[in-house]
Amino acid sequence: MILGFRPPKDPEEFLAYARVLSGKYSFIEIPGASAERLSGVALEAQAMGFRLTFHARYLDVYPASPEPAIREASLRILKEDLEWAARLGAELLNVHAGSIPWTDYPPRGLSPAHEALRATEKKLRAEALERALEAFAHLSRIALDLGLRLVLENLPAPQELPRTPEEMARFLEIPDLYFCLDLGHARMAGAPPEAFLEALGARLIHVHAHTNDGHYDLHLPPSPEEVRPFALRPCTLVVELPPREVGEYLEVYRSLASAGLVPEATGGGAA
Repeated sequence: MILGFRPPKDPEEFLAYARVLSGKYSFIEIPGASAERLSGVALEAQAMGFRLTFHARYLDVYPASPEPAIREASLRILKEDLEWAARLGAELLNVHAGSIPWTDYPPRGLSPAHEALRATEKKLRAEALERALEAFAHLSRIALDLGLRLVLENLPAPQELPRTPEEMARFLEIPDLYFCLDLGHARMAGAPPEAFLEALGARLIHVHAHTNDGHYDLHLPPSPEEVRPFALRPCTLVVELPPREVGEYLEVYRSLASAGLVPEATGGGAA
């Protein structure tokens, strides 16, 4: 396991975090929405000894959209992010597949139309998964040409996809696509991390480590027990916290080190 962190989007704060966390965290996951703004400091972080991964833009990005124009625009955005990641020397690009366009139905027992509406939703979901398969087969070939690995993340909400280990496993048919297990998202979906590990095997190479209450995507610090299954796994693991205070990352590192899950120093240069 190689330990990384999610940085603030302000360049000065980015470098401040990098200096404090150098020698403890080995890589930084660059947010695609701030790639241009952070490109200079990302290169400075590399000079400090940090490796880079890259998280693609995802707000209003729908690579599985039923609307061809929206789908094409989304693929164009993701291709731009692949090119950004390659220019920065990132090792992988983490991507979302988006959501289906409709989940507005009454709860079971409230309306006799419930089952019919759920059947419609199931059909929309199956169609979206097929479009996502086509989109990521195309993007994974571009990534391969750029020397990157494309990594698909599990998502938490009922309308999002892929959400379950079974849905993630559908994408195993794309030979050059890899997977990210987001632990907080899995918790919200009610799917144990072990099920994703079993379904995806060696193609699961990236982890987003954070936790929540099972209902809301709170991005709270993960516990050592949540991280333990990945300690001996050849993967990159991002501690994915909002930029509240760099001390949170130090505390996570200390807790993992106390549990014997990370060595005393895992990357970066001298603080």
